[in-house]
Amino acid sequence: MENKVKVNIYGNEYNIKGDADPEYIQKLAEYINKRMVETGRNIANGNVLQIAILTALNIADEYFQLQEMRGDTSGALEQKAKALISMLEEGIIGDVFSGIEAVPPASMQ
Repeated sequence: MENKVKVNIYGNEYNIKGDADPEYIQKLAEYINKRMVETGRNIANGNVLQIAILTALNIADEYFQLQEMRGDTSGALEQKAKALISMLEEGIIGDVFSGIEAVPPASMQ
């Protein structure tokens, strides 16, 4: 279902159409507005287009940094998982489940 939401970004009204929840679209617009206001404070005589482009660059930079961090994290986790699997296969780590008794759920006791 397509939603129509009227938003205000940096003093301009826009009619946004999208499948997302109207509250989500409004939240995005508020975030963009906040970031443009922050960017505008740091530019002496910037026009709206310049501020929008610099804001987009800042948001893109944050996005790429998060993607890189996420990739680093998932890579490290994958390496640790492979190392643990290797140790299990080589018998370096004993059977992690030996000596653990199965405990029936409370409803079955």
